[in-house]
Parts: sequence; structure tokens; C-alpha cells
Amino acid sequence: MKSDQKFVSAIFDELFTKNLEQYKESLSKPLNNDNDPYAKTRNALATLSDDDRANVFAFFNVIIADSASVVLGTLDGVHFPDGIDGDFVVTFDGEDIQGDLLDIFIEKAQEENVYG
Repeated sequence: MKSDQKFVSAIFDELFTKNLEQYKESLSKPLNNDNDPYAKTRNALATLSDDDRANVFAFFNVIIADSASVVLGTLDGVHFPDGIDGDFVVTFDGEDIQGDLLDIFIEKAQEENVYG
């Protein structure tokens, strides 16, 4: 596996396997009266049907993918957030990996049906 693919795969797995599962687990805990963002969201989700709750969790995939795309596209030099006018040099184990990070990520997201 090429270094850019290895990098994107590691980021993808962290976001969609570890982080997303942690969100789902935390938001599926029993209801309580805490005031933190997780408790508020958990309580709101509890008012939804199982199908609607599944749709919300599925939309988390889109949010995560869009957020990662902004970062990877910026590093690749194909997305330009306001105030970021310079070029980046991204290396992994001494190898230049930028240029295709976003494309690799989107391809992987499509293969994993992230966009539903």
C-alpha cells in the first residue's frame, strides 16, 4: 500500500470505525438529566423512532466525510478556506503524500457507502 493510501486509510478508520462508533455508543446510553452535549443529544434522539434515529446516525457519516474532505482538500491544494493562501508540504515517512489525499478518501468513502 502506498504511503498516501496508508495515511488516508488510517484517518478513515479512526473517523468511521473508532469515532463514529464511540458517538453511537455514547448517544445510545440510558437517558439522564445531565447538561452536557451528549446527554442533550441522547435525550433528543430518544424522542425519535428507531428508523429516524438510524437516519440521524447515517447522516453523521456525511458530516464526518465532509469535514475530513475540507482538511484533506486543503492539504492537497484543491480546497481553499478563507485566509489559507499558502501551499502545504505533507510528508509521511519522508515521502511526499499530498495531491491525491482527497481523491483517495472520497473513493474509500464511496466504497464504504458513507454517503448512503
